Amino acid sequence: MSSTAAAWVQAVGSVAAILVAIYVPWRQRRNASAEREQLETQRLQHLIAALRAEITSAQSAADRWGATINQTLAGLRRAQTQGVTIVNNGPIQPGSLTLTDAILYKEVAGELGRVPPDLVERIVQFYSLTFDMGRIANGASTATRAYEEVLGMLPRFKMNAALLILTLDKFQKSGFRTDVDLHLTADEARRLATETGYPLDDVLKERGLTLSPEGPVPLS
Repeated sequence: MSSTAAAWVQAVGSVAAILVAIYVPWRQRRNASAEREQLETQRLQHLIAALRAEITSAQSAADRWGATINQTLAGLRRAQTQGVTIVNNGPIQPGSLTLTDAILYKEVAGELGRVPPDLVERIVQFYSLTFDMGRIANGASTATRAYEEVLGMLPRFKMNAALLILTLDKFQKSGFRTDVDLHLTADEARRLATETGYPLDDVLKERGLTLSPEGPVPLS
């Protein structure tokens, strides 16, 4: 082999070695990045699934309590119209009207930094309302008053629960993009108001929105 050919072979070999030295670390970093993204996706899937399960359970509890309270209050009203004396039996047992103990929420609270701020806000609003309902019921002077307070708050609770489920679904369907648009559309606002029995005007007012033909927009 001539010295020129040998030089070319050495040069090609040197270039190949450089390319390998560049490619292997790049490939390793790429694989590591893909693994981190996959792990992050799995964590978010578990977080969303846990919250959805707890919220859905609270919704079911709200439906059961709503039906039971309505029947109880209706029975009391019938008894009163018939002249029956209703004995004041004092307040409810503390915690007996709790819709959720929020165990899963408390477990994943430290993970909420992984989700968009708008979603964090709705999660906190939902659980704050849930805790408020329990405190108000516990603080009522009589069981009847506790039932009335909870019954009056149920439509708002159901609205917040439905809105949070909708927002969780949007985030998941986006592939967990942190820049996903989580705002209500006009059709969504109307549908949720109808489904939960919560006035549309209140839905918008609580979120500082007004309804335009294009959808809910911030109040000016």
